[in-house]
Amino acid sequence: MSNLPFAIRGFNLCESLLRHSPEQLRIFLRRMNTLQMNTVIIHYDYGWNRYKNIIMDECRENRINPVLMTFGPRTFFSYTDWKEQWFAKAPDGNAWTPELVCETQPCTFEPEGLEAFQYGARKWLKSLPEEIKHVHMRSGDGIKFCQCERCRLLPDHEKWRPFVDIFADAVREVRPELNFETDLYVKRYNIPEKKTAFQKMTNIMFDDFNRHYAYPLGSIHDSDSAQRVRVAATEKIPDAPTANAYLLKRLSEWTNTFPGKVYIHENVMAQCLFTTFVHNLSVYLKDLDIYRKLGVQGVCYEAYEPGYSGFASMFSLLARALNGENVEYEPDEMEKIMTAPHSKTYFYHDPDFPLEKYIRDPIRLKQTEMYRYIEMIRITGGKASYRYSAEFYREFMNFYFEHEDRFDTLMAGYQLAYTGRKLKHLDFKGLSDEANEFLSYEKLWDYMETVPLDEDPRRKCRNIILELMEKAFTIK
Repeated sequence: MSNLPFAIRGFNLCESLLRHSPEQLRIFLRRMNTLQMNTVIIHYDYGWNRYKNIIMDECRENRINPVLMTFGPRTFFSYTDWKEQWFAKAPDGNAWTPELVCETQPCTFEPEGLEAFQYGARKWLKSLPEEIKHVHMRSGDGIKFCQCERCRLLPDHEKWRPFVDIFADAVREVRPELNFETDLYVKRYNIPEKKTAFQKMTNIMFDDFNRHYAYPLGSIHDSDSAQRVRVAATEKIPDAPTANAYLLKRLSEWTNTFPGKVYIHENVMAQCLFTTFVHNLSVYLKDLDIYRKLGVQGVCYEAYEPGYSGFASMFSLLARALNGENVEYEPDEMEKIMTAPHSKTYFYHDPDFPLEKYIRDPIRLKQTEMYRYIEMIRITGGKASYRYSAEFYREFMNFYFEHEDRFDTLMAGYQLAYTGRKLKHLDFKGLSDEANEFLSYEKLWDYMETVPLDEDPRRKCRNIILELMEKAFTIK
């Protein structure tokens, strides 16, 4: 017996729009029709101005609901002569971010900043074309919420709630016909004391970013992810021992309090995994059963065209399940090992795991081996034999450039260089001003959005990465 289709079935392109060519974006959106996906989340801050005509044309043609997402602090303050004092402060009193970027958070106790946020929200809503029917306002994760003397006395999720209220009021006053929503994310998974704004929303996105991918939500087998609970939670002492158990508790609270509104954002392709497949389709299928029981409205999976081919079979099966089909799926041996209770986390955390025994595709095998090396650098802190080197950077990027049709090459080229320099494993001799500026940004998408509309951001970043490869040297 089949289930009813989920109301929301789609993808979230996150901050990846500018890493697409126009043709890649068209391919991605047209495929959604084939998969019977009906919702795509488009990031206003990163690529909308360049690709809005393509997006609206393809969504109209393929019967897709585009949800226009924006980072409220970054976008709304940009309509004003913003002041750094409006931004969230670190414990030392200085702003976490001195410029408007995706991680910018506001301070709750800056009256002028609150007024500016309201002004910018209204200006943004008035600027949107009539074809846009659904908007989403969020901020970066709450790790950089304000720690000024007054804000630090508030629970983290209450620091953000006044800005959600401002946005909800602005929508009702400026564009009352719009569907609108916000997200539940790191440090704001708790239901706020004042619920009015959420009661007015069309939908509420639950972003399960800190979950452990190898187990379904609610599992307590993700014992090695205990630290993720403390990262995600508002509470100093969370009420669950693992991230997956904690997230299911919060999801249940939100679906009970706001029935018919909540849907999931699933970070499947996890941008800094460099298009590494994580072998957990059986887990996502089990999650869908959990979501049905809770009354969750659907799922938008993180996805983008660069690297999509490695996930195509997964998304094909997930689309069928979202559409109500009872999907029969037998995990392969690697997935069974990875998702077994108390398994040794991920295959890429074990340098002795015989990847060649389970991955037959030689291109995917080499990519996974190289990604495992990167993970070992992270796990060991760059000690022992695991370090970034100029030779590794060049080998990695030459391989990705050779197979650009299969991998998210620009993200890899930027992230490896940025992280290698930050860890003082790598540096670069005689870089151009453009390359130095490229590496000065904490997030690739913040840099790419600075590229003028008459230049190709993909070509520009590709050329910079080629320069980084040429000029990289290893710090001994």
